[in-house]
Amino acid sequence: MDSSPSEWLARLKLLLTRNAAILFLLLLLTSLTAVAADLRKPVFIKTTCDAKVSSAVLTSLRNEMSTSQKYRLAHNLADGDQMGVVLTVNMSCTERNDIAAIATVFGRAKCFGVTNCHLSIDGSTIKSDLCEVSSAAECGRTLFKAFDDYMSNPLGPPLRLQ
Repeated sequence: MDSSPSEWLARLKLLLTRNAAILFLLLLLTSLTAVAADLRKPVFIKTTCDAKVSSAVLTSLRNEMSTSQKYRLAHNLADGDQMGVVLTVNMSCTERNDIAAIATVFGRAKCFGVTNCHLSIDGSTIKSDLCEVSSAAECGRTLFKAFDDYMSNPLGPPLRLQ
């Protein structure tokens, strides 16, 4: 049971080395997790959709963005004070008789200060949808899929004339 001071010191060094390695790995994993969380692209949704059906579509779209592994919602074009590129979804809505007409266009913004933001929209992404009250959530998911498809391949497949 009795160990010499040099054996005790060797065991202590080994124990400290193992603990230091474990601590280093934990710190590394924590920092990688934080970096991975930051890889989600910010998306700002600018909208005039506040009636019954269109707000349900907007809620569904926001839920899809929030639960996505690729995107996160930004509260403004500057994404707080991040000043990076922010993806944008511009929506305009109107409703009548439990049917919403929703126009969307996708783009990107970059801010160089709180009040100096540059926005670029891609006119090829302009689309309109009609959404009924019974399918509002599905319309939001469809809008998210269209956005994700565009962001995954902004050039899209080449047009073929026949």
